[in-house]
Amino acid sequence: MHLKEASFLRENTESTTKFTLPGPLTISDTIANDYYNSSQDMAMHFAQLLNDEAKELAKAGIDIIQFDEPAFNSFTTESIDWGMEALEIAAANLDCKTAVHICYGYGIEENLSWKKTLGEQWKEYESLFPEINKSSIDQISLEFAGSNVPPELMRLLPDKEIMVGVIGVVNDHIETADEVKDNIIEALKHMDSERLIACSNCGMAPISVNVARSKIRALGLGAELAYKQIKNNL
Repeated sequence: MHLKEASFLRENTESTTKFTLPGPLTISDTIANDYYNSSQDMAMHFAQLLNDEAKELAKAGIDIIQFDEPAFNSFTTESIDWGMEALEIAAANLDCKTAVHICYGYGIEENLSWKKTLGEQWKEYESLFPEINKSSIDQISLEFAGSNVPPELMRLLPDKEIMVGVIGVVNDHIETADEVKDNIIEALKHMDSERLIACSNCGMAPISVNVARSKIRALGLGAELAYKQIKNNL
């Protein structure tokens, strides 16, 4: 489905390229099912289709393929029981780096209301992170800025590169470079700098283009400030 876009991207940059695909568990949660016997059966079939797609993207020269699995946070039991297995099928035998993105979601009122019920600390990842750490996935992307996810949970991913969300996906606040830097330095209390990749909490679709550009600019400037601080402390 995305080979044309991936080929265009590869032909027009010498930089590292990345492509995102929906994860199989999230697909089974968001598409009506009148055919498969269970959500698990549906996810496993889509996992194979995703793997076929991902192999074509890798062949086209994409360097990182990320599977978005926001459903991992609300279906923790299913994620451990068969969601990770489906993800492994989707990511099997790819000649590129692989990543999984998880988050608590943004943009719709139902989601915002649900997050208010989760309490002051969101510990749903406590049982999931060890399973991800045992997987073949190279990177994990998770929210950190303005989040109630206890940052020490990142210690449960000692073998992974971690894309730490240091800017939020909200319209009403544009982070400063210093805020981004502080978020990065705070995250580094729980991992070494070689494994940290600064990023946004989630995709920018829920916010305006101008706000998104300002946030991404702050992300770059803040990461530069953090790099200088880390280098000076060595």
